[in-house]
Amino acid sequence: MQICIAGKNECSIEFVRFVSKIIPKKRILILPNDSDNGKDSWQPSLKKFANKNKFKITNLKNLYKIKDLIFISIEYEKIIKPQLFTSKKLFNFHFSLLPKYRGCHTNFLQILNGEKYSGVTLHLIDRGIDTGKIIDHIKYKLSININAYDNYFKLMNCSVKLLKKNFLNILNNKYKIKKTKNLKKFYFSRSSVDYKNIKFINTLNLTKKQFNKIRALIFPPFQLPILNGKKVKNIKYYKRKYIVTYD
Repeated sequence: MQICIAGKNECSIEFVRFVSKIIPKKRILILPNDSDNGKDSWQPSLKKFANKNKFKITNLKNLYKIKDLIFISIEYEKIIKPQLFTSKKLFNFHFSLLPKYRGCHTNFLQILNGEKYSGVTLHLIDRGIDTGKIIDHIKYKLSININAYDNYFKLMNCSVKLLKKNFLNILNNKYKIKKTKNLKKFYFSRSSVDYKNIKFINTLNLTKKQFNKIRALIFPPFQLPILNGKKVKNIKYYKRKYIVTYD
């Protein structure tokens, strides 16, 4: 048996650290995203971690022919085509409570829409995008004052907890499938959000909808929302007032 961890950022590295405590290193394969240049940025590089710790880096074509493979995706950016794999043990950790918010921009959209709960879902990979049968999830209350940047770290932490909870069942093929509705309308493509063109807000009196939009756009490594010409570092709702911290 071989285990492949595919993805990016600290959560993928924590996946590897955890799995390597159970599975010999020689049986673990690493599949970084194509965008991973082997250098740390605001998040650590999975490729750099793999090279430094002598894990074998692979590619998709090599994985297709491995019969006894467990493939685990966490923030992997390519669409997986299960029909190309010999193995059927293909799993994904998705940053929403599926079946809602399939596809991209899950963190942004949940905050933008004022969702009361967020979480991470473990599911099988099928031919659709995040439509595979659900195995398990971690759900938590989404604070009214959390921004997208802070929530992303919470989502990463939950994904690691969810792996630790389910890995032995995955390994021993003892996981159970949860019943759920397949709500296909909750899919969002990569092109469905253009952050550069939606980050500008001009108003003297913020509405709740605009407050949520500002929270959803606060992600310093990529962008900050601009309110009345000023970059917003953070925003809070306290005693019926919106308190804005500018960059």
